[in-house]
Amino acid sequence: MRKDNKPTREQLKELYEAASEFKKVEPWKWLYDADIICVENPKNKMVGYCSVMGRGGEHYALGVYLGNESILGFYRMMEHGDSIPHHQALHYQDCLMCSFEDRNFLTNKDRKQIKDLGLSFRGRNAWPMFRRYEPGYNPWFINEEECVFLTHALRQILFVATNVMNGQLKMDMEHGKTILRYSEEKDGKIAWYSKEVQLVLPTASYTPVEITDKMLIQKIKKIGIMGNVSLEVDACYMPSAVQEKRSERPYFPRLFILADKKSGQILDFETYESIDEDANVTLNKLINMCLESGVPKEIQVRNERMVAILEDFCKKAGIQLKVVKRLPCIDHMMEEMAYHF
Repeated sequence: MRKDNKPTREQLKELYEAASEFKKVEPWKWLYDADIICVENPKNKMVGYCSVMGRGGEHYALGVYLGNESILGFYRMMEHGDSIPHHQALHYQDCLMCSFEDRNFLTNKDRKQIKDLGLSFRGRNAWPMFRRYEPGYNPWFINEEECVFLTHALRQILFVATNVMNGQLKMDMEHGKTILRYSEEKDGKIAWYSKEVQLVLPTASYTPVEITDKMLIQKIKKIGIMGNVSLEVDACYMPSAVQEKRSERPYFPRLFILADKKSGQILDFETYESIDEDANVTLNKLINMCLESGVPKEIQVRNERMVAILEDFCKKAGIQLKVVKRLPCIDHMMEEMAYHF
């Protein structure tokens, strides 16, 4: 569970100083988004995979992706962004973000924080903003631990970027070779060091769900088939967030959707709270549909997570399971919901 402890005034001041120095040097002028540099968190030794954004001249930021699962989401966005529904793109980000915004993009809380620290910024893309991005939640204000690590990351990435530019450090991202900044504590002080590391792209691993109820499968098979029916099935985040208390971080409920591909009709849907419920909701919905209406010829899904949930069931029930890039009926429904919300 993420803590909600607030950074101290001194920690925030150091963070803004590190961000201001980072912005002054403008490392995005010679680094690309995909030039990943690693920074180890001194507190727990977790690696933050850091991306300097701004080469395209639109969004200036440092994203610190927290651990292997987080960097996997980053690479998926980089490689498959054109097929990821825009209403789900936010949930591929699991990172700390320091971005440089126009003043009107900041909240009152951001502006008050800057004023209380006695700081001042002027101009476009000049105002530092710090957020924690996490799948299933709205971007939110950083806590104490995140503030400290983001400060380290800004300083260490600037050190690496400057030394790469002047030739003292070398990166070869074409062959996955980058720099890791790691630390050791000596006499109560943190000393930082560099070493070359090979980036290894992590792979997603989902535990397959096995259907062990043989009598249930036999019962489904006896119902017969629905005909030449292809269904779209997905479990995703709702397009709008829920905030139960004003002080709490808004979250996005999950949504199961079942659609008939040919007619475009939404056959069933259900909202629920947690991604951990995906398997139960999906299988219960499909099993009930098969018992009531028969077995479809095909089910289309778009990700490995849903394959892990449905592969065994589909195999035993005699349903073709197909992975596709897009689910047009479901996406249309989500776009309508996003528009109305």
